[in-house]
Amino acid sequence: MSDLTIAVNQILAKRDDYDTAQEYYEGAVEEVFASTSVRRALKKTGDHFRLNFAATPVNAVNNRLEIASVSAISEEAGSYLDRVWASNELQLEIAQVHKNALIYGDAYLVLWPFEDGFQLHYNTPKNTVVLYDEENPRLKRCAAKVWAVSVADSGKPRYKTRVNLYYPDRIEKYISRAERLPMTPKDSDFEPYVDDYTDEHGVMVNPLGFIPVYHFRTEHPEGKPEHLLAYGAQDMINKLAITQMAANDFHGFPQRFVLAEAASTEAADFDEDSEEKPSRSNNPGEELWYQNVKEVGQFKAADPRTFLEPLKEYIRSLAVITSTPVHYFQPTGNVPSGEALRVAEAPLVKKVRTRQLSFGATWREVFMGILAIGGYKEDVQVHWKSIETFDTKESWEIAYKKIQTGLPFAQVMLEQGYDAALVAMWDAERRAAQEASTEDGTTPVQPADTAALDDGSQSGTEKAA
Repeated sequence: MSDLTIAVNQILAKRDDYDTAQEYYEGAVEEVFASTSVRRALKKTGDHFRLNFAATPVNAVNNRLEIASVSAISEEAGSYLDRVWASNELQLEIAQVHKNALIYGDAYLVLWPFEDGFQLHYNTPKNTVVLYDEENPRLKRCAAKVWAVSVADSGKPRYKTRVNLYYPDRIEKYISRAERLPMTPKDSDFEPYVDDYTDEHGVMVNPLGFIPVYHFRTEHPEGKPEHLLAYGAQDMINKLAITQMAANDFHGFPQRFVLAEAASTEAADFDEDSEEKPSRSNNPGEELWYQNVKEVGQFKAADPRTFLEPLKEYIRSLAVITSTPVHYFQPTGNVPSGEALRVAEAPLVKKVRTRQLSFGATWREVFMGILAIGGYKEDVQVHWKSIETFDTKESWEIAYKKIQTGLPFAQVMLEQGYDAALVAMWDAERRAAQEASTEDGTTPVQPADTAALDDGSQSGTEKAA
């Protein structure tokens, strides 16, 4: 089976799963019914009530996946990366890639030369895939992108399917022969697509010399949606919320009843044609007249605890199975602090670190490709912002201890979230001050001042730098 057939069928086969992941994240999933009669009954009154907790596991991880900076080995390459970082709105592109990779389990980024630089574009896994070597699953064999294009030559819109296959040395372009693809497309369903950049076989040279499609995934070998395990619990939460709203309409107010005396009938007791005109309503100020009535009373309104107690249990279950702290779902003001907070967030922190390893390896590959376009062939290092929760003072105390144990000053400042160029300037000034102090025989300036860190202020640290 050719790469064309494999790639197109893989993309088409996974689209339903990606749609499901998106629906759960956006809270648009349909309620699951065990009874068709109940489904029909609720369809008449509406079932649009949703408490969307499935998005929380995704957002909890995404909010902590923030790249502080990227550094290269040589100073010249590092300056080039700094310019790229500042001029290409990479922060926005990075945020989009991380969020969608967590939602779908997969996300793709395409790098391509443009004028004197390059362009980076996020691509959804609904139309992009990377095929890996069967012997070495870490080696990309090729990548593919599938999308619909308009071929209308009259007033009626018509669409066909375009496919690009990316190899290290070439790019192959195809277009479907028919407007509608079969369930399992094959090579004969496509023909070469010829444009100004290809030869007569729809092939063009890849000027980069590498596959410019990068695969971000939550797990290896295949990514899984971050909230995949939340699907079942979210279905139960939806059912409780929708059922409670339906119960509010029917049992939200007390229901009244009347018990008739023996040998009496409702028609005789409430004769609308009688002179007394008895009424069964209970509007304010009205008098109620009943004939041959033994007793009146009312049923209690529905108890909301019938729904709220299991709802709390389902939310706690969702938190446990997705390794997300419970206080992310129930912000009651009793959020743990200090060591208790770190213990509660330990599973989340571990999960975020795993995502950093996976995403970081791909980002390293992306930035090495950017350097290659700029004429540099060297490795890069991706620096992430701290993912653990500390208050400001505690954070700087830990930073000071790291420096005292011998970690590089620049690395610690990058972990604190400062810009790489600013950290480099501080580090150069600090080194110059140390050299000057050594030459004139005075005590070298320490990497940081304990007094400056006592209040955890940024200004104090900058002075220490």
